This record gives sequence, C-alpha cells and structure tokens, in this order.
Amino acid sequence: MYQEPARGQRKSSNIITIAAGATPEALFLRSPSAQNPRTVILRKVMAYNAVGATTLDIGTGLAPFVNIIPTIRLVNNMDNERTEDEIPEVEVGADLTVQTDVLGVMVQVEVEEIGS
Repeated sequence: MYQEPARGQRKSSNIITIAAGATPEALFLRSPSAQNPRTVILRKVMAYNAVGATTLDIGTGLAPFVNIIPTIRLVNNMDNERTEDEIPEVEVGADLTVQTDVLGVMVQVEVEEIGS
C-alpha cells in the first residue's frame, strides 16, 4: 500500500447518514484556525449502502456542490472502502461535503488536516 509521509494530523468525520438524495450535506468541518486557514486532503472513504446500487460524490460547497474526486460507485449491501492509494490526492481549503443519488447511505471519511 502506498502512503505519503504525514504532513498534518489525521482526523475522522462522524458517520453521516444521507438524509436526502442528490442533496449535498456537510461531511467534515475543518478545525478553526485564527492564523492560517487549514486545508484537508481526503485519505480514506468508508460507506455502507443498503438501499440499492448508488453513487457517492465527495466535494466542497452546498450550493453549488463541486466534486473533488471522481464519483464512486457503491455496491448494495456491501462495505465500500477506498484507501489513499485509490483516491486522487487533492488538497482543498474548504469543508468537505457529500451527496449520493439516494437517501440512507452511511458515509465516514478520514482526512489529513494541514495547518496551524
């Protein structure tokens, strides 16, 4: 497994259960910083889907929502996990949001938060 040397601190989001299909929801909120804005790199995506085949998008913003990685296809009744060697490395200076095309999908991410 390929893993970059740590540049920041690893943190996990809460488990989010998608409440509405095709509607972005907050996934990971950056820690407050008075001096320099913190950035995040998505390192791991864990999702559980028991509502049928669906797609998962992780990005920034609620309106408009902008993907930061390609859409992930989720298999029904399976734990779906993507690790950092399967996720393009993208560093963003915004909170992460998530959307799927159906409700009921559970999502959690691990990020590397960079900054003081």
